[in-house]
Amino acid sequence: MGGRLLIPGSVLVGFAEFFDRAWGDPRTPKPYPKVTPARIGDTLLPFACPHCGVESEEAVNKRRDGYQDERRGFSWCPSCSLRYIVVYEGAPLQGKLQPGAKSAPALVDRGSGPKLLSAEAASGLNELGVT
Repeated sequence: MGGRLLIPGSVLVGFAEFFDRAWGDPRTPKPYPKVTPARIGDTLLPFACPHCGVESEEAVNKRRDGYQDERRGFSWCPSCSLRYIVVYEGAPLQGKLQPGAKSAPALVDRGSGPKLLSAEAASGLNELGVT
């Protein structure tokens, strides 16, 4: 489906793949943030959404379980539906994981260089209305 036309608007049952909203919120401000998850060996660790701070508890893989548009190269958060780009090379884990952590810190680049973002910082920013 290389040259398909995506229609804006509400997603209709049975026609979801034709609507841009089926691949996250098309109103996500551009450029989309680039998220580089922490890596231990060949495993990419789960990370918090760079927009809302909701933590994923699953290891990252190239098939984001239905939350990735492979053709256009972005993923989106299942909670807030905002889009971001995952850098699948990953980066070495910076710092330590806290006991009971659901996700690891990730590098997030919003266009001004990568910054380390942990789940705690992401949810704190969200509560203040910054993200």
